Amino acid sequence: MKKAIYFFIFFLGCVNLSFSQEHMSIHQLSKIEHQNDIVSKSLFNKDGEGIIPLKFDKSQLTAAVFGYLPDWNYSSARSYLRYDLLTHIAAFEFDASASGGISEPSYWPWTDVINKAHTNGVKIIMTVVDFTASDIHKIITDTTVKKTFFNNIKTKIDKYLLDGVNIDFESESSSDRAAIVTFMNDLTNFVHTNISADKEVSYAGPAVNWGKWDLPGLVTACDYVFIMGYDYYGSWSTETGPSAPLTNTYYSIQNAVVNSSYGYGGALAKNANKLILGVPYYGQRWKTKTDVAGATVTSYVGSTTFTNDQPNSITYGVKWSTYKTPWYSYKQDSVTYVQTWFDNDSSLGLKYDLAKTYKLKGVGMWALGYDGARTELWNLLQNRYLVTDVAEDKRQTPTGYQLSQNYPNPFNPSTVINYELPLSCKASIKVYDVLGKEIATLVDEEKAAGKYSVEFSSKLSSGIYFYTLRAGTYTSTKKMIYLK
Repeated sequence: MKKAIYFFIFFLGCVNLSFSQEHMSIHQLSKIEHQNDIVSKSLFNKDGEGIIPLKFDKSQLTAAVFGYLPDWNYSSARSYLRYDLLTHIAAFEFDASASGGISEPSYWPWTDVINKAHTNGVKIIMTVVDFTASDIHKIITDTTVKKTFFNNIKTKIDKYLLDGVNIDFESESSSDRAAIVTFMNDLTNFVHTNISADKEVSYAGPAVNWGKWDLPGLVTACDYVFIMGYDYYGSWSTETGPSAPLTNTYYSIQNAVVNSSYGYGGALAKNANKLILGVPYYGQRWKTKTDVAGATVTSYVGSTTFTNDQPNSITYGVKWSTYKTPWYSYKQDSVTYVQTWFDNDSSLGLKYDLAKTYKLKGVGMWALGYDGARTELWNLLQNRYLVTDVAEDKRQTPTGYQLSQNYPNPFNPSTVINYELPLSCKASIKVYDVLGKEIATLVDEEKAAGKYSVEFSSKLSSGIYFYTLRAGTYTSTKKMIYLK
């Protein structure tokens, strides 16, 4: 009987998630939503005059950080971009046509962003987009159209000193998926032969193989693949859930990377350094009749952005799901609840851990600018990729004692605590419950001056805990939350 129940639950989950393949992705939905919000007038010379080439390949980051920058975010996001924490900016979107033509994003060329990026060793990638199955079929199968398409890519890269191309073809016919792999192999060879071996060719790949995809073959055909690790729940969903479930479901980020999709047949071990895990800087919102995770949807409200979700989650209270993602809710009226599922620095940190564990090329996001002027997600990238170990950071001696907030927070079952010591000293870090009872000793030894990280992992009761750093005469205590 239990097996029958489990199968039924699994079947329902598959129905809910598999239905998503028939709907438009967040890339396409966002494009449609914003198509009338922006203007095409350029702020700079249309011929690309004044654009400078890439100055150097960035080495201070320990992994690739690849961010899509949609043209509707160009005007606002350029004020907040942290070029020190990015390796790639993918300009979205260069629209493709069935004849092989390629139009340019609004405001193009983004000379100010390109030059700041190139000065800081950040590559600018043109994202070529088509969401119409008949167009895609023509581009990848018609020899004349394909040649025109390839030459137009070369023209754009040469004219604007771009550093590569990312192909985002979606809503393709399943019968064309094998041809796309061949097409990408041809494009990669064309770019490397006719432009430069340094120019990068990538593809925006699905997180789930809905059929007839040779995803390991696609990875081999490109320099790398950006896994669109989101869109698991959306406007089509009959129940609430996360855009990017890390675990706890057959359809999950972990399963996509490690098992059924990109890791199938041991391909992950061979091609991990050609995979970028994409994460969402957006959320999804629904109306429901109950205030429980996975509630039945009565209507879809729309997508959200981190810049709004983070403060709202503080106002209404963050809840932690079994998918290892946060959500929040509020009661709209006597019979209606509103649920919003999104990702914050804690849940994204867990996804970055996955990427690091399996030695992926790096991480990326849809989309730059969706965090506005907020700093949490930039700080997470800095903590994870700008400085990752003591050996790398010995040249930067701290000027004072510091105990950082643990991440992720809330956590389950593990979290990381960073701290800094300006002098050699005896240091200890201990964990306490709310009654002051000591739970664990994480550090208790002589330490040289430097920056350190320590992991705390334990099976605890849900609740509030405290950790204290004692170093010389310095003492600091911070609060952390364990959620099951």
